Amino acid sequence: MTQETIKVEGMSCMHCQMRVKKAVEAVEGVQKADVNLQTKQVTVDYEEGKANLEKVKDAVREAGYEPV
Repeated sequence: MTQETIKVEGMSCMHCQMRVKKAVEAVEGVQKADVNLQTKQVTVDYEEGKANLEKVKDAVREAGYEPV
């Protein structure tokens, strides 16, 4: 299991937080995503080989936010 944390630009409310969480957790191989609205970060646990950081960032972008 791998854990990564990335900053996410554009989140401003609880709706944004839930949208990012739902998008990231939909990525195959992601076990858990914790989205912190105050720090504007998402911490994701995923299985290497099934998921990677680029897939997570793509999911964030598709949800309408910018991973940093």
